[in-house]
Amino acid sequence: MLLLPANAFQSPPAWGSIYKALNGDQKRALYASISSAFSRLGVTHVAINAPIVLTDTLGQENRMRSPVGLIPLHGDFGPLPSRDREDIQPNIDDFQRAFWVRTVQNHGIVQTWAPLYTMFSRGNITEKARILGHGNTFEGLDVHSLRGDTVVDVSVVDMYAGIGYFVFSYLKRGVSRVWGWEINGWSVEGLRRGCIANGWNCKVIRVDRDGRSSESIPDLVGNLREEDRVVVFHGDNRFAAHIMNEVQNLMTNGQSWSRIRHVNLGLLPSSGDAWHNACRLIDNEKGGWIHVHENVNMQQVEEKKEQVTREVGRLRSKILGYPSPAESVAACRHIEHVKTYAPGVMHCVFDIELLPHSEV
Repeated sequence: MLLLPANAFQSPPAWGSIYKALNGDQKRALYASISSAFSRLGVTHVAINAPIVLTDTLGQENRMRSPVGLIPLHGDFGPLPSRDREDIQPNIDDFQRAFWVRTVQNHGIVQTWAPLYTMFSRGNITEKARILGHGNTFEGLDVHSLRGDTVVDVSVVDMYAGIGYFVFSYLKRGVSRVWGWEINGWSVEGLRRGCIANGWNCKVIRVDRDGRSSESIPDLVGNLREEDRVVVFHGDNRFAAHIMNEVQNLMTNGQSWSRIRHVNLGLLPSSGDAWHNACRLIDNEKGGWIHVHENVNMQQVEEKKEQVTREVGRLRSKILGYPSPAESVAACRHIEHVKTYAPGVMHCVFDIELLPHSEV
């Protein structure tokens, strides 16, 4: 697939005037010739790219971060998506009719997605590398910071799993299992296909609007195999702590539980709605880390760090039963500047350590 920038047929102005004068057939011939020119690179489809907007064409929140601005030009991308994307989830027939692409990043990790229905962020490549241990500091996946545990003893929850942006990096780093949450059915299918391409088993569990799962939690735990490295819940992550608490109780009794030491919060512009659940998920006895992704004014990064740390500490203190917020319960260990999101706005990741109960 070839993605063109939004101004591809507007700049320079002289080219824009020529393009504007073309009729429909002439434009289609142009798109076909562009595809043909890049055919030696495997290009079969052409589209105009667009930023992921926070509201859709009806002014409603684009909760699924769907690529509503993408304009297909050449090739069959699949049926146009429904406006009620969240209410009408795709089925097997939809998946078979869609156009799927794949890329390989970060030392051989395969990711796949359907571009008409799912976003892909190439700018996250440095954060993926950091999780893998190839970039800047990433605490919590080594023996020292894990307080005696090893990476294979660790479970991770990704509250916005997507097509596996960060899920796959954790898996390749060697964690025991990633529990994912995702509301976009197209992203869930991309994650499932990506797991298969990378050689990891994946289980998909539907969670309805009332928090009921398609497979009972006792059945899920009873049928879970060690090689099932990913369990993705297709539903709203507001149910994450409740469901994972039941999973933990059952797996602890069966001596198969790996403590949750990391929670990834990769939603922009803010993941604030999931902080409380994240604080509930981190293991109380050993502690852990939550990785808070936020869009931040470049002049206010330190201020945002204090705000995030203070709020996370307040939430964690309440969960642990402290009458007032304990200053030592949470600490920001690192700020990663991932990419420029917009002029003056930086995509930052705040690595917040939640200390174990015994050290507070």
